[in-house]
Amino acid sequence: MRENTGFTVILPTLNEEKNIGELIAEILRLYPGAKVIVADDGSRDATVKIARKGGARVLDRKNAEVKGITASVLDALDKLDTGYFIVMDSDFQHPPEKIGEILAELRKGNDLVVGWRERVPNWGLHRRIISIGAELLGKKRLFLFGNPVPRDIMSGFFGGRTEFVRESVRKNPKRFVGKGYKVLFDLVKGMKRGEVKISGVPYVFRLRERGTSKISMKHILFYLESVLK
Repeated sequence: MRENTGFTVILPTLNEEKNIGELIAEILRLYPGAKVIVADDGSRDATVKIARKGGARVLDRKNAEVKGITASVLDALDKLDTGYFIVMDSDFQHPPEKIGEILAELRKGNDLVVGWRERVPNWGLHRRIISIGAELLGKKRLFLFGNPVPRDIMSGFFGGRTEFVRESVRKNPKRFVGKGYKVLFDLVKGMKRGEVKISGVPYVFRLRERGTSKISMKHILFYLESVLK
């Protein structure tokens, strides 16, 4: 069990009662000894109740001043007591079986390990075009400012060394758009190329099967705000 201890999986949630119980069970089945924090943004369904019953630590953010995936992840990061963490979506779009590969790369000495999408089956053309445009814009911004440029800057599936990332957040907290959803992009904006070790793990991005997506036009605007910040 030792190889499965010392890390926490952070799951930002909002009305994910159809997924959260099964996801927590799968994580703990694959990685006995792992810790799970559910950072909930004010769910009105049974997400919090199911998460607690499943053995996760719940960070209830229903009264938080700023709500959003980025704010949720940063709050959870502040509460960690493990050397490593992994952030993933709560809707099975990110495969739990890849957590072990990300953890292995962290234990090799990498500061950040990014899950990059090698395939996105059945993704609509409209969404694909938006994603490609956002990625090109973000990568150009990172390159011009001397930041590291991970292979998939839009990924919501990544891991890090807890203290390294916490210290990076402390140095420049204003770079984060709390209401946004691209926390990885905001993280690397505060890092200098050549001063951080970043690795990657490929995975197949799955389409949501249950529940509804929370991403809307306002999140595109939050991302543009992040690019300019």
